[in-house]
Amino acid sequence: MKIIVAAGGTGGHILPALAITEELQKLGCEILYIGNKNSMEERLTKSLNISFAQIDVQKLYRSFTFAHIKFPYKLLSSVIGSIHLFRKFKPDAFVGTGGFVSGPVGLVAIFTGTPIFWQEQNSLPGITTRFISRFAKRIFIAYNGALNYLPKEKCLLVGNPIHPSILIEKDKLDARKYSLAEGNKTLLILGGSQGSTAINNIIMQIINQLSLNKINLLWQCGKRDYDSLHSKISNLPGIYLFPFSHEMGKIYNSADMAIARAGALTLAELEMKKVPAILIPLPTSAGNHQVFNALEQEEKGIAKVIEQKNLNPDILLLSIKEMLDNINHFKSNSNNRQEMKSASVIAHKIIEDLSFHKPI
Repeated sequence: MKIIVAAGGTGGHILPALAITEELQKLGCEILYIGNKNSMEERLTKSLNISFAQIDVQKLYRSFTFAHIKFPYKLLSSVIGSIHLFRKFKPDAFVGTGGFVSGPVGLVAIFTGTPIFWQEQNSLPGITTRFISRFAKRIFIAYNGALNYLPKEKCLLVGNPIHPSILIEKDKLDARKYSLAEGNKTLLILGGSQGSTAINNIIMQIINQLSLNKINLLWQCGKRDYDSLHSKISNLPGIYLFPFSHEMGKIYNSADMAIARAGALTLAELEMKKVPAILIPLPTSAGNHQVFNALEQEEKGIAKVIEQKNLNPDILLLSIKEMLDNINHFKSNSNNRQEMKSASVIAHKIIEDLSFHKPI
């Protein structure tokens, strides 16, 4: 079968799309990935030898900007470009995982009657998902909260797809290589793919207390803040500071708990690796969806939520101590293993649905 996949904008949309793509390829499908030109999705698909075609589409910003002037022209251009790609490739189905790049490709799938399969990562779906889901054959969701906004009869709860490299990794980091004190508890700090200056700043305010309490830090700080932070902490023991890592499987395996934003993919990886977390949702996330994601994790008993407006050193230190003191209780609640097979379940279900409806 020939399938068009489209997703872009952030890793939270792109990485699930790639995980599903790889599973579809294992089942013998021919894939064409459509994404924005000069983008993260273009770099990643080409590195994986996945066929890629580019369009030029712009997101619709939620506050006024002169970039809005270009939006209707780029939308029309990307729709026309997608029509040409559909005519040439002749797909049996379209798979989207959200973000503004999926929008124009999804519109063309609707116009051409191409079966649509959609994967929604968040508890609160975005504008693109809410519209295109009306025309979808099947919607794969990660949170029950999404049922409040999407056609329930089309939804299947399967968790968020995680890349196999994280799933299969069993080893931990070499503590000596990264100057981590063996026997100490280890705190993982995740600021999202770009890092979080707000989280970085609050960690700097409590870094001495963490050291006194014999807590190692695995600190993903982002590229933007790396140089300034490195100069301040270079003499402190028990800290591995990094902007980004290709060893996230080992890093999760080495962590006792985490402080993190509440992006859907990060939460899926933390839950699958049984790493309880203090979640500080990004206050500027679209529709405040990270708060909804975080609250569902808190209800499961695997996370504690602190909104950024309420964050201060005393509250954070107390929350870290409470979680470490009850770490086994939090870990025991991480029994949702959907993410281990999510991408495979989605791929097989797509093929099953297409085969059932394919004319003989």
